[in-house]
Amino acid sequence: MVVADIEPSRLRGWSDVSTDIWGGVEIRPHGTGSPWELTDISLREVSTIYDAFGLLFGVRNFAGFEPVAPGRGLPDDVSASLRARHFTERHHDPTWVSWAEVARIDWSAPSPRVDDRIHVYDLTAEGPRYRSKATRHGRSWREVAGEHADHRGSSYPEGTEWRSGNVMWRVERLSNSDALQRDPALRAVLEGMRELAERHGEDNVRLVVWFDS
Repeated sequence: MVVADIEPSRLRGWSDVSTDIWGGVEIRPHGTGSPWELTDISLREVSTIYDAFGLLFGVRNFAGFEPVAPGRGLPDDVSASLRARHFTERHHDPTWVSWAEVARIDWSAPSPRVDDRIHVYDLTAEGPRYRSKATRHGRSWREVAGEHADHRGSSYPEGTEWRSGNVMWRVERLSNSDALQRDPALRAVLEGMRELAERHGEDNVRLVVWFDS
């Protein structure tokens, strides 16, 4: 266990406002140079899973992933059907990723740095049981970490732990595969893209997205 050397620090650029994902999956059924068409694969059930947003698009990237397709904007040749889906001034970070790029992700690769969210575990007779990870922690954590301790995991060495009663807080590093573990709906979207790519080619399937907060 690493013991934290805690110094006062200000929290910078963190927001408690939830961020949601919008968009759709497009294909070029007739190959390169042909128009893109919107498919019926829906993002409506995709949860607010910031690990996936961060890995794929660099949005809410608390885990510090090397994002695959950040900040590209809407494609110039986006289908009319998708362009009509209420992209407004309150939306942000439009971008897109092809199935070819998703297929090249090394899911075993670790993030370049530790997660900014400190992970919380319940200490049980069977061992630590994961509870959550968060950018803010309450009085119990401050009592063991220090009243002015920085809430960001990246302010401490990997493996740093704090314990109080039957609760443990730990600084951890995620791997790319962690980004998909808690959202079966997103896994279903990617599986649908994979099946389309088998029929139309990897470069002829893409996910176009934007976000609101």
